[in-house]
Amino acid sequence: MTIYDKVKAKADEINKPIYLIESEAGIANGTIAGWRVSRPYAETLQKVAKVLEVPIDYFLETEEA
Repeated sequence: MTIYDKVKAKADEINKPIYLIESEAGIANGTIAGWRVSRPYAETLQKVAKVLEVPIDYFLETEEA
């Protein structure tokens, strides 16, 4: 699961649209969607984690097969 997928899943869980998360985090519209193909800066990911009220590790942990 990508970082984008984890953000999207958490957003869906709390019923908050991505554009609102971006706004509350103070990042540009479309930033999170860009994470489908690229990795976010740690500072930006921290802002999103704060809005979603989860530790940044929530997005960085990998699932072992």
